[in-house]
Amino acid sequence: MNREQAEDLKAFEQRLMECVRFVRTRTKKWRFILVGVLLWFLLSLYIWWMDDNHYEGYWDMMSANKSLTASLLVLTLLYVFGVFERNNAANILTSRCQNVLYDYNMSCDQEGKLIIRRKPATVITSYPS
Repeated sequence: MNREQAEDLKAFEQRLMECVRFVRTRTKKWRFILVGVLLWFLLSLYIWWMDDNHYEGYWDMMSANKSLTASLLVLTLLYVFGVFERNNAANILTSRCQNVLYDYNMSCDQEGKLIIRRKPATVITSYPS
């Protein structure tokens, strides 16, 4: 490997690590929001469970428990807009990079750092006669 190739690999590794770091910081924000909404939903569900009132139907129960209705609506919107997939964005990015880098006898770890592998030994399957 010559010097120019090494510099290119180093630049690629730095850019990949930068991309993974950026995605991870956004993931932390969405994870915090998701945990907050889930806790809100669970608390509202617990309050509804301990409620002694009996409701005629589903809509009566939902109109009487505004917090449960709002938390369920927000949780549904987060699911529709893909927040659950955004929590795995860094893992998706690194796994796709690993798939592409496999053809070049390389891989990367979860932080985006390159791993250069040795070339596999060639196996001779047929012998000349």
